[in-house]
Amino acid sequence: MLSVSDALDLILRQVHAGSSETISLSEGLTRILADDLFVPEDSPPFDKSLMDGFAVHIDESGSANAGGPSTVELKIAETITAGNLPTAAVRTGLASRIMTGAPLPDGCNCIVPIEQTQFIETHPHTVTIPRTALVSEAHLMRRGTAAKAGTTLLRRGTRLQPQQIAALAEFGFAQINVQKPPSVAVLATGDELVAVDQPATFGRIRNSNEPMLIAQIAASDARPVSLGIARDEESQLRERIQRGLQHDFLLLTGGVSAGLLDLVPQQLRAAGVTQVFHGVHMKPGKPLWFGVLEEAGRRCLVFGLPGNPVSSLACFELFVRPALQKFCGSAVPTTQPKALLTEPISVRGNRPVYQPVAISIVGNQLAAQPVPWSGSSDLKATVDANGMALLMPDNGRYAVGDLVDVWLWGDRRLV
Repeated sequence: MLSVSDALDLILRQVHAGSSETISLSEGLTRILADDLFVPEDSPPFDKSLMDGFAVHIDESGSANAGGPSTVELKIAETITAGNLPTAAVRTGLASRIMTGAPLPDGCNCIVPIEQTQFIETHPHTVTIPRTALVSEAHLMRRGTAAKAGTTLLRRGTRLQPQQIAALAEFGFAQINVQKPPSVAVLATGDELVAVDQPATFGRIRNSNEPMLIAQIAASDARPVSLGIARDEESQLRERIQRGLQHDFLLLTGGVSAGLLDLVPQQLRAAGVTQVFHGVHMKPGKPLWFGVLEEAGRRCLVFGLPGNPVSSLACFELFVRPALQKFCGSAVPTTQPKALLTEPISVRGNRPVYQPVAISIVGNQLAAQPVPWSGSSDLKATVDANGMALLMPDNGRYAVGDLVDVWLWGDRRLV
């Protein structure tokens, strides 16, 4: 069987970037940029004050009026508020009262915050300033300090967050070109499955894989499409598979092992899907199937995920999520974060194990707490986990403090 890394490499080779669309900036949160964007104008676009205070000119000797006492008294030429232009230059003996964000008057090379001055609102014609507050270039920002026109603002593949939305707004990007989210169809298979709102009678189980995958797809900024449950019957499988192949991705759960009614691989082959591999050296998730449909006018990447829910969850995070990332133009991580194990744990068997863990931040280090877990069908164990840790069989027994690779599930945030 393939290793996890070899299987992922084969998958990513088959992923082509999707198409793009233009949307309004207000719709941009979490969307993936389809183009490099460049700064269209200097930021700030003019020299400006960073404080409420007084704009002054410091001469070459380092003060507003060389020599003399420890303070200087300056005549106020005007008051400059944000959004208005100065009308008088400042020079030795003069100051302009200025507000935060207002443009600097000619000659200004220092802003003195109002709290450092002696200023009486009822006598607003002069201000007294200590010489120690006269520092060249203090509390002001020159044009282009934050960003120069023509420099890179955001790179293609950036997943937009609120601070990036704000930067785009500052520079007038009312419309942006982003990657279209892939459509991902989900089909659960098996005679044993019943809908979530139905009783789980003897021999039947509720369909947990479909809502889990729908949620994982949505957390990956893709568009999930539910195809419901297909029974282990060729004609029903065939019809649902044909519907699923109209999308960018098709995820099937169940029917890919070696059981009597594991019909998914043969039905996929009959539908024209070319198998790339079947089986990965891992636990859980060994029966994973992957193939590609490529016909005139359409292309679909197909994942046959194992029916056991923890297997399906792990395979999505290890293989489907990176494929969705590449499709959307995002960088696919090449390394994983590491965490310290908080308790000892043993590895059984000869396959790498992706153990459910609760990942947290302890001090300045990630920590991984293994949760009690009885195997690939034990979905309850994942309720107390937010990720998984890779445990290698060669190690045998892991000790407290050992470093392990970890994967965060879902939206990948630590809370």
